[in-house]
Amino acid sequence: MEIQRAIEVAKREWDNIRVSLDMCGDIGGFDSKSQINIGFTLSENLLLIRNLIDMDNKFSTHRYLTPEAAYVFTVVVSRAAEALGITGELGQNFGSGYSLIRTGCFISSGTEEERIKQMAFLKLFFPIGGGFNWKFHSPLVKARLKSVFDKFVEWQSATGIYIKNPSLYKSQQIDLI
Repeated sequence: MEIQRAIEVAKREWDNIRVSLDMCGDIGGFDSKSQINIGFTLSENLLLIRNLIDMDNKFSTHRYLTPEAAYVFTVVVSRAAEALGITGELGQNFGSGYSLIRTGCFISSGTEEERIKQMAFLKLFFPIGGGFNWKFHSPLVKARLKSVFDKFVEWQSATGIYIKNPSLYKSQQIDLI
């Protein structure tokens, strides 16, 4: 059954994400009602399920370096960010940035503004370059994610200024080069 398979893949990835973000806090255990059926429209939930299955089908050949994985990480890490207190659009930006550093793929439906925000996350995570094939349990990955997470917390504390003005993300990116 495809839905059951998608739930199993989502649980595996939730657990991987939980490990990588453990220095940021505890995102809690996997709950398919929260992480799969995330309150979107039926077509959005079906799109997540389809991408989970397609990502899993391609995994043996491409690992996480696929557009399907990019979609999955964007959605699921956005939920994880919410569990850690980064909410709304900033939580979605955290999810899409995590997705880029994990998969090397921009989200296919992303606007230029969203890509600027993903690039800011990328530059925070890889200040001197790096590759996309990292391990979830790596101490270096965990420390870098904690650093990025702390920056997002700082931005959230600045009363949403970075959400409202994407040029500030761009200036952060330039400052980090």
